[in-house]
Amino acid sequence: MVVFSFVVCVEPYKFEAVDTLLNLGESIIKKGHQILGIFFYGSGVYNVNKDVNVGSSMRNLPKRLTEFINNHTIGLSACSTWINFTGLKSDKFIPGACQVGLGGLSEWMAQSDRVIVFGPGG
Repeated sequence: MVVFSFVVCVEPYKFEAVDTLLNLGESIIKKGHQILGIFFYGSGVYNVNKDVNVGSSMRNLPKRLTEFINNHTIGLSACSTWINFTGLKSDKFIPGACQVGLGGLSEWMAQSDRVIVFGPGG
């Protein structure tokens, strides 16, 4: 079994990064591997905002992320520094998301066989 962690450094709907993460994540789990968590960094922290207005014609990424982490018991964290920069409040987080420092990411990285980064800075 291979243990994975994901880092997302891009905002929702940009480059379809979260869509790719979710599709890849499902495939990884189907193959019998494990995903420790998803860490949002930089402008990627906007992905934990549950109040994204998707309308009726857009895919609902906050809902898809919530279902993915709940169905597979995967951690979901956002960088505390970047959360503070954006002013995003924890009561606006999707269910299951939390705010942690880079130490939390480094722990996941140390426990992972593979770390996949989505967005600039990877």
